[in-house]
Amino acid sequence: MNLTPDFSLVIQVILFVVVWQGLNRLAFQPTQEVLDQRHKRTVTAERDAKSMVASAQDDQDVYDKTVQEKRTALAADTAAARSAAQEESSRALNAARDSANQSLAAQRAAVAEQIEAARASLSGSADDIARRMIERATGNT
Repeated sequence: MNLTPDFSLVIQVILFVVVWQGLNRLAFQPTQEVLDQRHKRTVTAERDAKSMVASAQDDQDVYDKTVQEKRTALAADTAAARSAAQEESSRALNAARDSANQSLAAQRAAVAEQIEAARASLSGSADDIARRMIERATGNT
């Protein structure tokens, strides 16, 4: 067995280094640069996406808050309108009751006057009718 370095081994090492340098310049470095650029774009795109998601969430929060404020304002407006309508209805109903009560009082007064007039008329007639009945019953016509 011969363990001494052979000249072919030196040639192989030199060829290996030359091929390595060639591949490094022609394939490995350009590929590494492309991968680095891709990584930078990926990181930048991911950062931008997170920023957009955060911005969208902020916009959603503002929208939700605005919608809630509008709903609260609409509910207050509705309650105020309902209250005003109830008050107006109550005023109209009270006015109608007052009018009906006045009309009823006037009609009661008119009926009472008619009753008094009928009583006055009938009291004078009652004596005359009673006298005629007595005359007929006694035969004095």
